[in-house]
Amino acid sequence: MERIKTAAILVGGLSQRMGYDKKKLRVEGKNILQLIVNHLAEDFDDIIVVGCAPKDIPDISGLRGVYPDVLELSASLVGIYSALLQSKSEYLYVTACDMPFYNSDYVAYMKRIIAENPDISGCVTRFEEWIEPFNAFYKVDLLPNIKKFLESGRKSIYKCFEKENLYYIDESVGRNYSPGWEMFCNLNTPTELKDHLRSTKNVVRD
Repeated sequence: MERIKTAAILVGGLSQRMGYDKKKLRVEGKNILQLIVNHLAEDFDDIIVVGCAPKDIPDISGLRGVYPDVLELSASLVGIYSALLQSKSEYLYVTACDMPFYNSDYVAYMKRIIAENPDISGCVTRFEEWIEPFNAFYKVDLLPNIKKFLESGRKSIYKCFEKENLYYIDESVGRNYSPGWEMFCNLNTPTELKDHLRSTKNVVRD
């Protein structure tokens, strides 16, 4: 198994705050999923979508496959777990379908951290007292512990990884790459969409 190869885009969630399915959002004239796939293809040879059935997403090129969550539980941790099950590399990069602001330089930085620290179980960025669970790497070795955690009825990503050997990047380092924190921006509401994509002229929904 290669060390770093697979990137996963999580599409689970009900999109209740946005008011419509975020997988159908169009940015810069392209479906948001296609835009993210195009960015990821610069740095990853294997790209998957996780969290829905293949029939539920538009026709997206550049994907190896589309996979549903393995548990009927609405939680980001379930998405990460489901994606790790499909990974073709030791470390899996995870992002979400509502995060269009990809930062290739920061991904390269995280890859260097993994290369220099071969025993870590992942690489995530701190935000205040919490962590940013997406735009992050997780190792497939985490699967048994995540499964046990989910089977106990818990679903907090922070609590699940609290005792794991993750590498935590300080928020100040992350802001060197993205001063406004755009690379961690989730488009959850119409207001956030308007604020964060104000400079993009062609933003519509299917």
